[in-house]
Amino acid sequence: MRGALAAMLEERRRLGDGVGVDLRAIVDDLLSGEVAAPTADVAFLVKHHADPGAFYENEIAPSWEGLGEAQRAARLEGFLDLSRMLDEQGPAAGLPEDMAATVHTKTLLLAFAFDETSGYLNRIASGADPD
Repeated sequence: MRGALAAMLEERRRLGDGVGVDLRAIVDDLLSGEVAAPTADVAFLVKHHADPGAFYENEIAPSWEGLGEAQRAARLEGFLDLSRMLDEQGPAAGLPEDMAATVHTKTLLLAFAFDETSGYLNRIASGADPD
C-alpha cells in the first residue's frame, strides 16, 4: 500500500499538483479504480462501488482536516488498535466485511499521510531526532 500511495503522491507532485498530501485526490484515485488496488481491502471497496467522495468525507476528513499533529496521532493510534483487533479476531468478530475493509484502508491512508506530513520516517532514516 505504501508503495502505491507514494507513487500516486509522486505523480501528483510531478504534474504540479502541490507538494502536500492531497488525501481527497488520493482517495478518489484509489477507490475509483484509477490505480490497481494495492490491497485486498481496497479491491473489496472498489468491487462494491464505495463512493470515493463519501469515503473521504465520512472516514478520512474527520480524522484529518482541521486537526493538529497530536490530534491526528491520537486518532491514528485508535484506528491502529481497532485494525489490530479486527485482524486478531478475523471472522469471529462478526462484523460486516465492508467495515473491516474500511477500517484497514482508512488506517493505512491516515498513517501514510501522517508520516508524509510529519516526516517521521525520513527524520529517523536521516538520524534526526523524531521528537
